[in-house]
Amino acid sequence: MALRESSGIAAEFSFENEKAIAKSFSQRFQWEMILIGLGQAAIWLSLWPLVLNGFLDLWFGFLIASLCACFAYLPSHEAQHGNYSRGNPKLKWLDGFVGHISLITLKFPYHILRITHMKHHAYTNDPEKDPDYLNAHTKSLLTVIKNVLDGSTLQFGKYVDVFSSDKAFVNSFQRAIPLAMFYKLAPMVLVVIFPLETLLLWWLPAKIGSVYTTVFFSYYPHLETSTGRYKDTRFWAHWMPRFLNHSMQLHFIHHLHPSIGHYDEPKAIEALKPFLIAREVPGADQIPDRVTLNPLIKI
Repeated sequence: MALRESSGIAAEFSFENEKAIAKSFSQRFQWEMILIGLGQAAIWLSLWPLVLNGFLDLWFGFLIASLCACFAYLPSHEAQHGNYSRGNPKLKWLDGFVGHISLITLKFPYHILRITHMKHHAYTNDPEKDPDYLNAHTKSLLTVIKNVLDGSTLQFGKYVDVFSSDKAFVNSFQRAIPLAMFYKLAPMVLVVIFPLETLLLWWLPAKIGSVYTTVFFSYYPHLETSTGRYKDTRFWAHWMPRFLNHSMQLHFIHHLHPSIGHYDEPKAIEALKPFLIAREVPGADQIPDRVTLNPLIKI
């Protein structure tokens, strides 16, 4: 008879074994994310001279800028978890470099997103301490979109009071102030000189990218979930192929093991499927033996 944990889980599906398997998928250098993060930022920056000099129509530049904005957050997200440096002090600069550059399109400071995202992981679905709580625990998808557009979901400043005793948290906010001011002032200056270009190459694409990120990174993965490991994130179904929503149907595995790189999550979830079934995670039994680019599960 197999030994069992105090929770009633068979020993072969213990957390220690789960962690060992997850670790085997947490070693690879995330070059794809670096390429996407720096690539979309370079493309976005190149749009300005191309449009301003008449080499590219503004409407087409707007479409490209919006696409870049939708790809801007994920590379920074990997940096926030240190998934480029992998604990190597000599590569720590790479986390910050990719994290900052990839967010230019969204005009948001990396230090603020990193420190609030760490609190999101620490206090997922806590109404007082989770900075992303409003994104998922709201009336409807339309309300989420409205909150993003009017800035309600980005009012992170109040968490300085919530975590006032956390010096690292407060210091991160203070470090971000100059860049936050730049991202507020730069569009105000540019709109005077290049009104339509600023609107369609930066302001509106940043809004579109923020809505896209919030809907697929926060709303769907955490909708109607509770607190606790194996409970604070969910598998979810969507008509959209995984590559169009950044595989956020796999976001469950990220909350279990954030060190697993984004492009290693499909193989990791295939390997960890028996562990999730043993713990009766909703939807785990519907994960295919081989995860493809199609919608992950149908529930």
